[in-house]
Amino acid sequence: MSLFLIILGATILYLLAGKFYAPLIGKVLHEKSDRKTPAVEINDGRDYVPTKTPIVFAHHFASIAGAGPIIGPVIALIYGWGPTLLWIILGGIFLGAVHDYVATHVALREGGKSITITCRRYVGKSAFVLLLLLLISAMTLVCACFLGASAKALTSQVSLSDMGLDATQTFFSTVNGQALIGGIASTSVIVITLCSPLLGFLYIKKQWPTLVCSFIAIAICAISIWIGFLYPVRFSGFEFMLLQKSISVSGPQVWMLLISAYVLFSAGLPVWIFLQSRDFINVHLLYLGLIMMFVSVVSATVKGGGHFGVGDGIPFNNIAEGKSILGYVWPIMFITIACGAVSGFHSLCAGGTTCKQLNSERAARQVGYYGMLLESFFSVCVVCCILIGLSYAGYRMYCHPVDGGKGNWILTFAVAVGQTIHTGFSGLPVWCGVVGAMLLLEGFLVTTLDTAIRLVRYLFEEAWSSLFAKYDVYAEKEQLENDLQSNTHPSVDGFMGRRIEEDVAQPIVTKGMHRFLLKLLQHYWINSGFAVALMLWMGFNGGFVKLWGIFGATNQLLAAIALLLCSVWLFKNDRTIKYTIIPALFMLVTSMSALCISLFKAGGYIDTNNKPLMWAATIILILAVGIVAMVAKSIFVHDAKGSD
Repeated sequence: MSLFLIILGATILYLLAGKFYAPLIGKVLHEKSDRKTPAVEINDGRDYVPTKTPIVFAHHFASIAGAGPIIGPVIALIYGWGPTLLWIILGGIFLGAVHDYVATHVALREGGKSITITCRRYVGKSAFVLLLLLLISAMTLVCACFLGASAKALTSQVSLSDMGLDATQTFFSTVNGQALIGGIASTSVIVITLCSPLLGFLYIKKQWPTLVCSFIAIAICAISIWIGFLYPVRFSGFEFMLLQKSISVSGPQVWMLLISAYVLFSAGLPVWIFLQSRDFINVHLLYLGLIMMFVSVVSATVKGGGHFGVGDGIPFNNIAEGKSILGYVWPIMFITIACGAVSGFHSLCAGGTTCKQLNSERAARQVGYYGMLLESFFSVCVVCCILIGLSYAGYRMYCHPVDGGKGNWILTFAVAVGQTIHTGFSGLPVWCGVVGAMLLLEGFLVTTLDTAIRLVRYLFEEAWSSLFAKYDVYAEKEQLENDLQSNTHPSVDGFMGRRIEEDVAQPIVTKGMHRFLLKLLQHYWINSGFAVALMLWMGFNGGFVKLWGIFGATNQLLAAIALLLCSVWLFKNDRTIKYTIIPALFMLVTSMSALCISLFKAGGYIDTNNKPLMWAATIILILAVGIVAMVAKSIFVHDAKGSD
């Protein structure tokens, strides 16, 4: 089968899904384009900021993508391109896009609150506490993983031979025959970040047209890359003495510290200053990269170049070998390919930052459903680039070394894109595609990390509000939010915004140091600090590397739980749940099976006495079982219905 027909077929399926399936879900949700959103009604200038849909789409797409649509398909291709593409396309349409759209809509209808608050309102406080513990644990892992991946990408080096260059080249700064590709990306990241507040000021405060701002964003991207070639940033490691003990800090760890300082600063500022505006600038790199990949794949296919369809290419079905390397195709492949098909992290983005910026309910469909379709299509393009750009032997060498060595998915992706662009655009050097791929990857990583830390901050704030709800400090805050949320009738033009009733009728009055500490916990810098501290602790102690094996299963488990909670919301508002409950049950069984296999299989966590992973997987399973049991009880025992 021609690769052109595959990518054309995928494009048609995504367009049909957007045309017919998304409106069907919209009818189930009773979507009303004229109903006011939390961003419009609250509009506090910090977190709730009504924003034009294309700008929110840019923020959301850049945040949800991360490394997921790249790393998952790259690793999973060992099972063959047939199973990989089938799960990406069907999963993206019927699971991922539905998950993102419904989670965004429910967050809008519940006052711009995360899925934890939805859980608390419709399932109960006990389920809320369990879910909060699960989310904080999972999100800390996400942050640590992306922090490590960002540092690795920003310090990455590619051999000149892999880019078709020799030692006489003058394009790149080199170290021992390795081009400092990460240094170019580092400079680009710095320039884009510094320019973000200016662009945010233009489109938020001055209301400049989105198209004009897009041209400015493209110019900033181009300038940042040009400066990157001239002055690539590279940090060497260093040592220092602390309490008579020598401490070494490597180059990647320097970047981990710098990125942590940035996200700590960014997470407490109004969303438009860095988070939203930086995503808007950076997403143009992502859009251009996606277009280049798509055009290159089509052009290379028409020319008949590359490795697809020839004897040395990656096979259609390679399940047997995939099983020997990664495990059974089900459930392992389904949790390895996360963001390209379905991802629980997306529901946190939807209920964290995205829902607080949307200026209409219709925008939830445009941002949620279509954003996931675009990400899924991106994964299809990643797969196609690898099929064209690498032989099976080359793919195994970079990603799954035959000698059992450690694979490098960053290099696998970058070299494959470089070779594909070189094939599709005759005469265009391989290094152009390699640099573009690295910029694309780093753009995804940093924007996702930026959003993730803010989301963890929100989770901490919700945790304190629940734990200390009996004290007057948090009762005052709760009353203020409910007053804001009850200005309009929910069935006419406002969101639901139900008050969360507590058992305590009269709040406990606080004073002195007790009151000061409670007030301190309400401050966003403190909660951002908790999030960054946990991320750094895991990152510097290698926690994200050790826990990466359960990352995919945990992420998909979050998606299953989010879909379950959305099903509860639909059920209690007298809507059909079949479009959410079926994907929820499938992902629940898949992710929990993957966790159980990782625990009990030969060479698994118990067999190898890997206590950190053993306890992590066990705790996650226990929390998930508890939440699922409470969700089932809320559906089959309590039938309290909400309003439209």
